[in-house]
Amino acid sequence: MRKFAESWPDLAIVQRTVAQIPWRSNLALLDKLKDSKQRLWYAQKTIENGWSRNILVFQIETRLHERIGQSTNNFEIALPPIDSDMANQIFKTLIFLIFSELLIPGASRNWNRNLLITSKSSCWN
Repeated sequence: MRKFAESWPDLAIVQRTVAQIPWRSNLALLDKLKDSKQRLWYAQKTIENGWSRNILVFQIETRLHERIGQSTNNFEIALPPIDSDMANQIFKTLIFLIFSELLIPGASRNWNRNLLITSKSSCWN
């Protein structure tokens, strides 16, 4: 608890971000990262993406903060802006599904079903 309090001195950050993720995820952030900005970035991404502790640790160990936005594709050049954004999101989702399947076999089954439902409903909007 002392390390947690020392690592997150700003109460606003604690209430807005850190309090919204599980304790085990907070422990992973404290154990794996020394830089407070990186810790906050990963905490925010955990909330945005609903990462489990294992996925969070995997993203930290594979240095997601350095890899983000560096995928090689020509979506922005070859497609109109709205389509390139959609293609990038689909690509990120597929990569996430592949990595989550490697970490937790069978985990992507629910994601695939949810992705299918989401993509069908968004086609009609």
